[in-house]
Amino acid sequence: MKKYSPPPFFFLCFLISVSSLAQTSQEAKAKFLEEQRLLKQQQIEEQKIMNDWHNQDAQQEIKKQGQELQQKNIEIASSRQDAQTSKAEASRAKAELEVKQRELSQTQIKIDSAKKLLSETESMLMSSEMQNKRIQERLQFQEDSVKILRKEQEVQDLQLKASELELNAQKAKNNLYIIVAAISLSLLSVIGVLFFARQKTLRELKEKNKIIQEEKRRSDELLLNILPEEVMHELKAHGKTTAKNYSKATVLFADIKDFTTISEKLSPDDLIQGLDAYFERFDKVIEKYDIEKIKTIGDAYVCAGGVPTKSEGNPHLVVQAALDFTYEIDKLRRERLAEGKIPFEFRIGIHTGQLVAGVIGIRKFAYDIWGDTVNMAARMEQCSEAGKINISGTTYDLVKDKFACIYRGKIEAKNKGEIDMYFVEKAIV
Repeated sequence: MKKYSPPPFFFLCFLISVSSLAQTSQEAKAKFLEEQRLLKQQQIEEQKIMNDWHNQDAQQEIKKQGQELQQKNIEIASSRQDAQTSKAEASRAKAELEVKQRELSQTQIKIDSAKKLLSETESMLMSSEMQNKRIQERLQFQEDSVKILRKEQEVQDLQLKASELELNAQKAKNNLYIIVAAISLSLLSVIGVLFFARQKTLRELKEKNKIIQEEKRRSDELLLNILPEEVMHELKAHGKTTAKNYSKATVLFADIKDFTTISEKLSPDDLIQGLDAYFERFDKVIEKYDIEKIKTIGDAYVCAGGVPTKSEGNPHLVVQAALDFTYEIDKLRRERLAEGKIPFEFRIGIHTGQLVAGVIGIRKFAYDIWGDTVNMAARMEQCSEAGKINISGTTYDLVKDKFACIYRGKIEAKNKGEIDMYFVEKAIV
């Protein structure tokens, strides 16, 4: 039996189909592999993009943290600088406090010394008065003794006259001559002794009175350095004084511009010497115009016209004194610059109005002034400028006929509304 053999055509078709299937499978596989490769590459690129994105975020975060750290470092440095500044300011404040304490201590020492001197003077006055009283008593006793001796002499004369009647004329005469001679000698001796004793006593009394008058003068001068003369006499007469109301008084305030800064550059001794040089000139000026010095407060100088003696022309005198102040300040400025010292610049303020002045309390007497007028004068000084005299509208209305002034605006004053201000330029000739 023959074995069956497929026809060549079908076999060839089968082979072609198998080959086609194999080729299609290979192409599909290749295509799949290519797709897998492309997908893998895309994943790699996406992963790379993600990594780059994460790196950028991390860099931005690091940069942000670096900026925050830098900001914090700046804040820390600023805080350190502020702490150093505060420490320096605390040190300056402490130095100023020490200076004020030393000034207060020196002032207290001067006051205690003056008080001690006053007490010693009063003790010497009391001692001198007692000695004077004793001397007067001694003189009175001596005068009484002389009167007694005269009375005794009169009695003896009467006795002699009686004896003359009993004795004969010659014997009476002789006895009378003898008695008269003896009595005359005795009286002359007694009178001579009393005369020389009286002269000695008078000389001692004169010397004591001279000492008393000198001590009294020193005591009065000491009191006049503290109190006005009128108040001093009232205090000595009554042991106390009464504060008085003045309807028209003019107050002047003057202080140094940038005093705190200047005081930091000078030693305490140089600062006190500088203040003393200026205030001594001010004292001489106000003495010329009969203006009362009230007090000095640190670098501030306060005086008033129209107290304790009332004066209608006190605004003109105070403004003229302020102009003299500026002349003396300018003169001292040139002198101190020539000596290599720091000059002081003053601001001056003036106001006229009602105030109360006097001495209050029973110890450490000080003549002072109170009222809105004082506060307004201080405000005028605060609103002034270095080398300028700032006066209120009230004072201007009283002095405008004698001084050239420049209007500079208004200032708000507590409980007073707006107040006009003027700079004084010069006196009208």
